[in-house]
Amino acid sequence: MHILCIFLYDNRFLEDFLEVFVEEEIEEVFVTEAEELRELLAFRVPVFKELQVTLGRRKKECKLILAIVESERKIEKMVRSWKEDLQLEKEEVATIFSFPAKVWHISPHIY
Repeated sequence: MHILCIFLYDNRFLEDFLEVFVEEEIEEVFVTEAEELRELLAFRVPVFKELQVTLGRRKKECKLILAIVESERKIEKMVRSWKEDLQLEKEEVATIFSFPAKVWHISPHIY
């Protein structure tokens, strides 16, 4: 299991991203305003710190999409689809990355 994270910089593309999740039958998808979670994510997961600067420069409201995906191969397939459909190389639309779900569960602290 992998956790796929997408910081979507332009809401116009949200539907395009979600369509691929439907096509790939990914049911565990969470979408929120990135601004709402920015400080929490930067505190908990250092990789998000760099994205704070990027989010701060954006004029449009950014979205954060989190999904649980069963395999890295499926993630690679979805990324290829987004690159082809949205021509991601031509315009900075999103930051996409993933990590194994095991990392998420190493030592959860819920207070």
